[in-house]
Amino acid sequence: MKKKGFTLAELIAVIAILAILMLLATGVFINVQRSVLQGQFENLVMDIENKAEDYAEDIGTTDVIYINVDYLISQGYIQADDDDNIYDPRDNTIMNCYMLHIIFEDGEYKADFVEDENLLNDDGTCDVTDIDTGKVDLLCNGTACNNGWYDNDVTLNISGLTAEELANSTVEWTSLLGTYEFQDVGTEKTITISPSNVLNTTYNITIITPEETYKIDKNIRIDKETPILISNRLDVDYTANQELVIEASDMSGSGLAGFAIISKDGDCSTASYVSGGVPVKQAGDLKVCMKDNAGNISEESITINQVTFNYNNTSSDTITKVPVYFLDENANYPLPVPDRNGYTFDEWVDNNGDRVYSFEELENGDEVNATWDIIDVEIPVDKIDKDTVGVLIENKINMILVLDDSGSMSGSPIRNLKSVANNLIDSMSFTVGSTISIIRFTGSASTLLAQGRSASEAKSIISSFDGSGGTDFANALDETYYLLRNHYFNKDETFVIFVSDGYGGSPGSYASMVRSMVNTVYAIGIEDADASTLRQIASPGCYFNSSSGLDSLSEIFTKIQDEIREEVKIKSVDGLIALPNLYVTTEYPFILNVGTGDMEFPSISSISDILTRVGNTYYLDLEKVDNKYKLNGNVNKVNFTYYYS
Repeated sequence: MKKKGFTLAELIAVIAILAILMLLATGVFINVQRSVLQGQFENLVMDIENKAEDYAEDIGTTDVIYINVDYLISQGYIQADDDDNIYDPRDNTIMNCYMLHIIFEDGEYKADFVEDENLLNDDGTCDVTDIDTGKVDLLCNGTACNNGWYDNDVTLNISGLTAEELANSTVEWTSLLGTYEFQDVGTEKTITISPSNVLNTTYNITIITPEETYKIDKNIRIDKETPILISNRLDVDYTANQELVIEASDMSGSGLAGFAIISKDGDCSTASYVSGGVPVKQAGDLKVCMKDNAGNISEESITINQVTFNYNNTSSDTITKVPVYFLDENANYPLPVPDRNGYTFDEWVDNNGDRVYSFEELENGDEVNATWDIIDVEIPVDKIDKDTVGVLIENKINMILVLDDSGSMSGSPIRNLKSVANNLIDSMSFTVGSTISIIRFTGSASTLLAQGRSASEAKSIISSFDGSGGTDFANALDETYYLLRNHYFNKDETFVIFVSDGYGGSPGSYASMVRSMVNTVYAIGIEDADASTLRQIASPGCYFNSSSGLDSLSEIFTKIQDEIREEVKIKSVDGLIALPNLYVTTEYPFILNVGTGDMEFPSISSISDILTRVGNTYYLDLEKVDNKYKLNGNVNKVNFTYYYS
């Protein structure tokens, strides 16, 4: 078989295709390269515009400025690619003679590069006949003079004129201090002001060019003096942030700008300065920085000590730590006296348990702890006698018993009434100022005891009731009214219990008058009493009916006692509250509340860790309660209920 090769026509076609592909690739490469160079040109133009805006800001004029790139090079704002020129990266042509328009608009300078204004002469120089560099002015160290203080020499040079205009001008420099210097045509037009310490004067400059004369005044203030520390003081303040009070001087210089405290290895030039006292937030070997308004900085070493006062260490899991800073030379301060509700401050002790008597005893790093005594606070208490009907009424009250002694009450009704009345009298606490009054009514009414203060006397009067005579509600209420009026009872402390088993007729107008003079009127009807009339006598919702003998009457009196009884406060003595005849069982638990809910203790053993026993008397020990339940310094959170036998 013969092998078949390419024909001439096929080879020519392949070569043509390859040539076309090479041309396309070359075009793509050229386009990519052109795009890269265009990007470089645009970045260069942006940089030139930024530098032109910097120039306008430095001279401070708001006039329109029209300058070229070459001028920015001559003023040091742009660095040339070689000794003299900047080149276009696209074609390597000189860009020095391109023009820039700078305007001040909306509070900022905006420069536009004018690509079609390349005023390049054939000899390589720029046509500068139309250049306008803005207002002729003086620059301080190459930028606009800020009318502030400088901390070093200041070189004054002229802006707004071309190099050629400056070369062909004369300049006279004078100052209020007697300075005079004349600079002739062809000489450099700058002057350096170099005082030994402080200078504050006005320089007057006269510039004479072939076309115009300019006169400029500049106030130049130079301060080379550094601040001098005179003294510092660190007062102890236990309730506020502490400040180091620094007294310093800048002599005849620019004045003090502020102070700072930094670490001994810190840099004062980067510190945050404040005027007045400097907040102290750390202890140790530090550095005080002082700065004046010219920027001069001086520094002094300082050692600040710290001690820590620990509060609430008796009861609170979270100890309040109060750091206090001081200088060795400023350590004569009184020790703090912290405040804590329910406690009196005792003393400060160090970590070894030794008492600290004065601040001067303390050294850097010491911690001291507060010790406390529980003061004689008043604690809310419910005291309940388990062997009597109802509970002990410990609050001060004025009780008025208005009792029916008519014939219908004879027998068991009068016996039951005597029993519950005696129990009521026994439940009253006359030691706090309570009083008992007794009114007996039948067909008439009489006061048998007015504001009595003896339980035995009151019970003796009750025992004389025999159940005889008629029933008259109006006379009973009339007598009650006059008792109230004559003995000036306090309405909020006065209660009336009106008891009858019969029908006593209309209560008259005195029923409402009596109700208005007291806290509450309770009315009790025994068996088939006149319920309708007794409801008129009673305060709203305070009528009761006893229909089943002694138990029913006892239950009513107990309910009334519960309503009258208020929570009382017993004052502790050295944090101890006596619990005489304490009785604790499952049926009669000791109930303690420390602000987080009731806790019931069903036996003496279950409560023993918060009790102190002296002889045969148990005491609730508030310090033990605090240590166990962490009252966070508020003893008044405690209240409790206990039964006694």
